[in-house]
Amino acid sequence: MEEIIIDGLDEIEMQNTAVDDIDSENVNLIFIGIDKSGSMSPYRGDMVSCLKEFKQALTDSKEADEILVARADFNSSINVGGYKKITEFDTNYDASGMTALYNVIEDGTQKLTDYMEYLKQQGVRVKAVFAIFSDGEDTVSNDPSEAKRRIQDLNNKEITTAFISFGGTATGIAKNLGFRNILDVSSSASELRKAFDCLSKSVIESSKSVVADGDNFFI
Repeated sequence: MEEIIIDGLDEIEMQNTAVDDIDSENVNLIFIGIDKSGSMSPYRGDMVSCLKEFKQALTDSKEADEILVARADFNSSINVGGYKKITEFDTNYDASGMTALYNVIEDGTQKLTDYMEYLKQQGVRVKAVFAIFSDGEDTVSNDPSEAKRRIQDLNNKEITTAFISFGGTATGIAKNLGFRNILDVSSSASELRKAFDCLSKSVIESSKSVVADGDNFFI
């Protein structure tokens, strides 16, 4: 049998959960990009609480073994983590700096599709959700064209794209970038909690379904 060669295999295995450590033949990959720019600083405490509740909701679900989550923080720079079991999800949060929204989309989509292809070649059935939390426009890069192309590519591959926006500016940007599922909330503690609650429930329901949720992700 011919051996399958995957470019960057060692790096993919180091950054993400190895196939041997996955407890299911079906995996739902969840990418969560979290805006940590200065405008989010008033909600620092609320964000930590919501991240803890989100982690607990997924940990307690029957589908927990099928869910791997990557957290990507972005402000003036970006930090995209690997796909790990929900028990390893980081719930810390702080906020400062600007907003590198387009950069995190470009880097995050690449790492998602690389790992997804790696798992498929190992015989794992994979679905994926690419979700962004943000309250404003990109203040680091000027050209959204590459980020827009990446979101279109995810849509074409039937990967669920979701954007949780805090206000009309972010909603307009999400629509322009081509996100298929947009949840518009106001910037308040209660709405932030509702957004994370909606995301956790949607992730669990997505794990139960046979096919990707497409345009009907938020329940």
